[in-house]
Amino acid sequence: MKKGKKAISVILAALLCLTILSSCNKNEEPAGQQGSSGTGSPASPAASPAASPAASPAASPNDVPPPPPSDPGIKFAEEMDVIIDNNKIAVLDPFNSASNPSPTQWVFNMIHNRLVVPLGDGVYGPCLAKSWDTDDWKTVTFHLRDDVNFHNGEHFTAQDVANTIERAREAVGTLASDRWASIEEFNIIDQYTIQFVQTDVFVDLLYSLSQPQAVIVNDKAIAADPENGVWIGTGAWIVDEFMTNEYVVLVRNDNYWGDPAVTQKITLRYVPEMSAKLMQLQNGDTDVCFSLDPVDMPLIEADTENYICYKYTYNNCDMIGFNMDDPIVSDLNFRMAVASALDRDEITIAACGDYGIPETEGTYAGYETEFRNHSIPIIPYDLDAAKAYLADSPYNGEVLEIATAINTNEIASQVVQQQLSKIGINTRINTMDPPSMGAYARYGENQSQILVYVGPMTLSSASFRSAYYPGAAYNRVSYNNPAVTDMLDRASGIVDDNARRNLYLELQEFIAKDPPYINLFWLQHMAACVKGVGGMVLPADSFFDLTYIYKIID
Repeated sequence: MKKGKKAISVILAALLCLTILSSCNKNEEPAGQQGSSGTGSPASPAASPAASPAASPAASPNDVPPPPPSDPGIKFAEEMDVIIDNNKIAVLDPFNSASNPSPTQWVFNMIHNRLVVPLGDGVYGPCLAKSWDTDDWKTVTFHLRDDVNFHNGEHFTAQDVANTIERAREAVGTLASDRWASIEEFNIIDQYTIQFVQTDVFVDLLYSLSQPQAVIVNDKAIAADPENGVWIGTGAWIVDEFMTNEYVVLVRNDNYWGDPAVTQKITLRYVPEMSAKLMQLQNGDTDVCFSLDPVDMPLIEADTENYICYKYTYNNCDMIGFNMDDPIVSDLNFRMAVASALDRDEITIAACGDYGIPETEGTYAGYETEFRNHSIPIIPYDLDAAKAYLADSPYNGEVLEIATAINTNEIASQVVQQQLSKIGINTRINTMDPPSMGAYARYGENQSQILVYVGPMTLSSASFRSAYYPGAAYNRVSYNNPAVTDMLDRASGIVDDNARRNLYLELQEFIAKDPPYINLFWLQHMAACVKGVGGMVLPADSFFDLTYIYKIID
């Protein structure tokens, strides 16, 4: 992560202008980013061809799709229909723990804005904040835009940022709370300037504030409508209709402070049946499908006359997590028994077909996560070793629960169940939807011994804190190791990249000796689209931005 002392401008302007979208830098001069200021837009790595199943996941290029064609003779569809991935949108409230699933974050990216946005490679650009400066990464001052209104007409000011922080503090256990957690106090300098004083030196502040859960909300809207007022944002889209767990209808914000979207109306729908998704795509009932069955993906890929497919691999690994509050599965010998009994190739083929990549390294981290330790060997598949570990564990034939969500992980859980039975571990599978599982497996309240789910690793090393820090929203296994906590606290206060890298490498080596998580596989995904669809930003962290999606029509 590039760090510096004070806000700078114009440096790297030409380079960064090539890699950003236009909505968050309207009327702004591009500025270089050295940890204190930067060029802005909601830009993220774009979709790219996924790695072959025989290889490790490949890093996505740090660029964005080109803007819609400007030829006046081209016509764009006014309305679009999108089938989201295998996660329901249960709530549209960043201060609710049920808002964690990825499609909910997509909606946040469309209806809200954040202070800063990620540009990749540890670079951040302005959005609602025009610039920022700091001398020590303990006190940071943000200079805000003065031309932004919320959907209800309220003018955006520093008070809205302050109110958002207060609301996040009350939402303990949510990702919104995590994103603002480092701020000990704030001072409103004037209507468009706010100063944050952090509890300690914390160099990952910009990362935290660039995430979809760090959106700015309007207190007046929430007071007027406690249930739905949180939908009121400053973004390019407005919520027109929302049916929980089924669909969200968004309409274009024609008064958006940035560049308006091309499409006028978008419906984001959850479709549970795999066969129904394929049928709706083939019948022309939807324009984009993010969650085709891997069995059906080659069929659509091959039909280049009618479809265009954008492939991507999430940085999040599908994995097993152990409830560290449970006396049986928290035992190291038991965890080693499970790890040694797993045939990842068999699990991956069953769950993903040709679109899965078995994990080959022992580090629990995303393949693009900053400072990933590639030198940690994987625990090998060895049934004799597994049985020996199990014999030394406190397990005595109890039936253990495997909690899971989404179709891919349900299949993976079934194979894991079969493999564990070979060494004498009895399990039952509890399948639920992702929001229910999020509530079921909260930190300190985990009701299951074993979880099979998608891990929470983003591109930043700050992800380690989300996964391992006590009380963190993504620490669903209730991991609490004082030595690891101390290393995480120290790492977040180290400005020098090499020193931080060395500490994070040491951290991963320490955790590998007592792992609360076991990586299984990477799932290659595909956005199957009808011809003419473009404008999507599909980064590896799964926080997609569909703000400027379009479809060219004849």
